[in-house]
Amino acid sequence: MKKKLIIALVILSALAAGIFYLLTAGNVGIKYETVEVEKGKIGKYVEEAGTTSSRNVRSYYGNSVRKVEKIEVELGDYVKEGQLLMKFEDNSGREIQKVEKQIEALKATYNEALLGPDFEIINNAKLEISRIRSSVDLAKKNKVRMEELSTSGAVAEIELEKAVNDLVQLQNSLAVAQNSYNRLVKGLSENMKTKYEAEIDVLLLSLETLEKDREDSMIYADFDGIVTELNTFEGDIPYGGLEILEIQDPSEKIVLIDFMAEDALLVKTGMNAIVTDKNLNVEIDNLKVEKIHPKAFIVFSELGVEENRQRVEINLPQSDIELSFGLKVKTKIMIEESKEALLIPEDTVYKEGMKKYVDVLEDGKPVQREVVTGIGNNRLIEIKEGLEEGERVILKYGES
Repeated sequence: MKKKLIIALVILSALAAGIFYLLTAGNVGIKYETVEVEKGKIGKYVEEAGTTSSRNVRSYYGNSVRKVEKIEVELGDYVKEGQLLMKFEDNSGREIQKVEKQIEALKATYNEALLGPDFEIINNAKLEISRIRSSVDLAKKNKVRMEELSTSGAVAEIELEKAVNDLVQLQNSLAVAQNSYNRLVKGLSENMKTKYEAEIDVLLLSLETLEKDREDSMIYADFDGIVTELNTFEGDIPYGGLEILEIQDPSEKIVLIDFMAEDALLVKTGMNAIVTDKNLNVEIDNLKVEKIHPKAFIVFSELGVEENRQRVEINLPQSDIELSFGLKVKTKIMIEESKEALLIPEDTVYKEGMKKYVDVLEDGKPVQREVVTGIGNNRLIEIKEGLEEGERVILKYGES
């Protein structure tokens, strides 16, 4: 009896095993992790980290020549347009005073020359000419008299020569006096005017250069903003090209994103954008792409791989938000707006040849199903054809 009972148990076990095999069609020990096909909203976007900045940024640089004499601001200060930020050492003050005095003296001389001598000087010149003329007349008469006396032998020949020489000297003096008088009454020549004016112009140019140097020794704010960089100190001589000071306009905040070139090509101005960063507890939507920079550039990744990138600007109209300049934030730009669709995880779709498939669980068995997909966002993908809402798609297979 005991033997019969054992045989019956073996038969029942074999029968149960056969039934289980038939029901599972050979999938013994396999379990399926599935997801349900659901309706939801999906949009396509490109995502990248961006940096907060300002549309208005002004940088000031050293020149390797001037020493920093005084710094009027500190890092983080709010400044007003026209406010003095920094002053370099400048020794042009005395040189400017010297040139101004030279110009003043030269102008006085020039003006005096243009006005000419006064009446008294001219009158004295006339009197001098008249005196010399009278002397010349007397010398002429004396010469004639000496000639007559010399002919009669009353005087020596030497007396006649002296009378002639006296007449010649007086005539020369008269010519000199007449020329001086003519210059006085004629005034300044055109050549002298040109000379004076050229000398004054040279001094004015020197003065302009000195004043420009003095102006360059002081840095003023070009607009209202915040001091975001300060890379020098009093007594320093910053080398040429070194950024020593930077201000940014907090009322014109933007986010700058350097997208991979293939992603940047999908972005258009006016597209909707989102700035979101859980670590910073920041989420700003309803933003717009304001500008796409026309020039791409090359950078190297952390692994040394060459990457083509292109910069995109997103405006931040909520300028009162306390986002510091230079923050790294996550950004998304919607290149296809959200719409309602049937959705499944993108990982469940695979390719065979030119077609796409998923594995659907039907009556406990996996069945391959061809599908037509739409947009995806690297997490979910739209199913246009091949599935119905509520069906279960196999996400992965696993051993029990």
